[in-house]
Amino acid sequence: MQSGQLASTLSVTIYKAPQKGKGQKLLQEGFQVVDFPHNPPYLDGSCYFAGSNDRSIAEEFNESYQEGIIEVLIDQASYEQYFKSLEYRYDEKDGCERIEVVVPQSLFPILNQFPRVLKSR
Repeated sequence: MQSGQLASTLSVTIYKAPQKGKGQKLLQEGFQVVDFPHNPPYLDGSCYFAGSNDRSIAEEFNESYQEGIIEVLIDQASYEQYFKSLEYRYDEKDGCERIEVVVPQSLFPILNQFPRVLKSR
């Protein structure tokens, strides 16, 4: 395997169930501050993702929103540098701890550099 091939396999996917009416906008324009308002105490301006092994969190939100699930593919090194420290325990399901990744507005420009796809389920 060539080093380029190896690098492409070392990636992390995080998952977002966009709110109603926002799926195509986030897919095309990326994550923008205007779409994630900061209005304490209820809105913190962050974008919440399901962790790489916890797509089920996004699937649960998609049951309500019905917009599909955005998958963001981040290379392992960038994930470790920018996003790993943003992992938090979401809850536990079937005896397993589930992780969410809470991305602040300040990291949206970095997040938007990575490929994203919107899947219907």
